[in-house]
Amino acid sequence: MSSIPVRLMVWLLLWTATAGLSRAGVDTLKGTEEIEDGIIYSWADCNAEWGGEDCRRYNSGAITNLQVGINGAAKERRALVKLPGWDRVVPDSSTLLLYYKGGADTMERTIFLYPVTTQFFEGSEFDNNLGNYPDEDSGVTWYHAYLDEGDGDSVNWTNPGGDYITAVACTVTVSDTHYYEIGDFNRILNYWDTSGNDYGFILINENAFPAN
Repeated sequence: MSSIPVRLMVWLLLWTATAGLSRAGVDTLKGTEEIEDGIIYSWADCNAEWGGEDCRRYNSGAITNLQVGINGAAKERRALVKLPGWDRVVPDSSTLLLYYKGGADTMERTIFLYPVTTQFFEGSEFDNNLGNYPDEDSGVTWYHAYLDEGDGDSVNWTNPGGDYITAVACTVTVSDTHYYEIGDFNRILNYWDTSGNDYGFILINENAFPAN
């Protein structure tokens, strides 16, 4: 599998249609003020190590360019997204739109969306879209749902790379640069509604799973 990074330029729009109306009701979430997000990195080494730490403590929160995929050996990136604007009403149907901008090729690949099962915190380490670490209040990382080096109240993921449930999933196959519809987003909304854990979702590129 090619090790080309994939970028998702996030203008996230959640369209929800209600049946039985002459005109479908639409709930649109867009812009960084209506979402919380972050990129986490599996990088085992980097050029800016502090105190023996590694880039798996990088955080890129509060940005609009979410990177999902692998860039070189053991350098995976995953994106986490939370929709605090959701009104907790499950519609009859829904579609999530992602604006995709590929890397250096147009090879088809599948992006998986899974519900997150542990609450994460966005953070704000967005310098050069890479992050500075281990800064105080630096938010979600590969190891942490929340990293707060200063106060020592960090929250670890149960599993490095994020806690999520694979039994509930949405997928989208992408190639060329444009908007893609992720249908049946209700699968995730229903999970949030029934579990009460509307912590958001994680995006993982299929090139993290070589068997696909």
